[in-house]
Amino acid sequence: MPPSTHNRRKTERDASAGRHAEAKPSDRKRSGRSSAAPMRIADHLVKLIALLSKFDAPADAVISHYFRANPKLGSGDRHWIAESAYTWLRLKPRIAHLCEGGQGPVPQRWAQLSLLLVNAPQKLWALGAAEEHQWLSRVLAVKVGTLPMEHQVCMPFWFWSRLEEQLGAHDAQQFAFAMLEPAALDLRVNRIKATVAQVTDALDVAGIAWEPIAGLPDAVRLRTKPALSNLDVFREGGIEVQDAGSQWIAAVTAPRRGDMVVDFCAGAGGKTLAIGSLMRNTGRLIAVDTSQTRLSRLKPRLLRSGLTNVYPLAIDREDDVRLDRYRRKADRVLVDAPCSGMGTLRRNPDLKWRQTPADVEELTAKQASILSAAAELVKPDGRLVYATCSVLREENEAIVMAFLEANPDFRLRHWNEILAPDNRPPALTASPDQPWLRLWPQTDACDGFFVAVMQRSGETPKTTVQQAEDAE
Repeated sequence: MPPSTHNRRKTERDASAGRHAEAKPSDRKRSGRSSAAPMRIADHLVKLIALLSKFDAPADAVISHYFRANPKLGSGDRHWIAESAYTWLRLKPRIAHLCEGGQGPVPQRWAQLSLLLVNAPQKLWALGAAEEHQWLSRVLAVKVGTLPMEHQVCMPFWFWSRLEEQLGAHDAQQFAFAMLEPAALDLRVNRIKATVAQVTDALDVAGIAWEPIAGLPDAVRLRTKPALSNLDVFREGGIEVQDAGSQWIAAVTAPRRGDMVVDFCAGAGGKTLAIGSLMRNTGRLIAVDTSQTRLSRLKPRLLRSGLTNVYPLAIDREDDVRLDRYRRKADRVLVDAPCSGMGTLRRNPDLKWRQTPADVEELTAKQASILSAAAELVKPDGRLVYATCSVLREENEAIVMAFLEANPDFRLRHWNEILAPDNRPPALTASPDQPWLRLWPQTDACDGFFVAVMQRSGETPKTTVQQAEDAE
């Protein structure tokens, strides 16, 4: 139930991967002929970087708007420009440092280097005069490990300092380096419509390379980023694009057939659909969000999925009276909370430049409020699942521990009590000492996620009136 634009991407973590695979130009398979001269492409990139530099809107929206405003750009041009724009967002401090002392205006240098980092030195001839070739050649020869750490990790200082404090220097560096790489394209097989074998056979026939994802029997990872909308198995609802980490959140929620489950911050419904599939289309699954616009994106996906046990519910705020009918009745309540999204920087590198410490502070207050409201729906012996795609402790462990202190009728469940041995992230199987599930791009090859499971005690606590009646 994200109430603010901070989490417009949430980055709709489960649906985000789908949007990027299908709609975002940076992830399209290269196709079509380039229709613009090379220097013209650089000029377009200069203009696009100027728009992205405002950091007043999500990067994918800015790029899509720019291409709509320039319809004559060919598909090859769009791919080159978009990939270079995302490279600039990922490596902004490094590119600025390396471009010092180059030829021409600074924005032009940023564009030229970004283009080269995507398209390799053989494109050098396209980018200007001989003196420009010289400094670009020198820059391409620089070893990243010789640069100052701030230009290696390419993180804002406030975020980097918190990472070092919370993870230690080595793990913080490994996380930062992993976040500079583009994300893979993960798929979830919808068991309502297809089997894993049917999906992988369809991928084989289409010539799309894939591999299984350890611990997720219904998941496959693609080695390329094809246009999935061309595949019958996609159009017919047999697969959904969903990051592996997001799929593990659904697995940890552990819905049973016939349960009543509330997805309290459903958004466009990626995890709603995964949970519905795990429930085998039985029971009742309530998809709740404060935005009717976000929930409207669930409708076509829901139709394609074949699920009939999902009931979208738009509310005005987390304590909306329309939720009263579910109070103390839900077997599972998932709170995929609005967060900074700093675990999704492989997909959304602009977030690290858009978010601030003040934003995080505002979000933590909302997270605590939403979790408290969602807990009211959990039945005795039911479970409350709190998840974010943030890696910051103040958005994760701190929120959970404060909630448990204020709600003694809930206890923390260990993740390895819920996930079967063959359904666990491999990197955590050997170190099951933490009660909450932490997923990292550098070890688990997925977005950075946090998941905690809390279970309500089997008895419903008595109200003050009941206690007074007992005393009489």
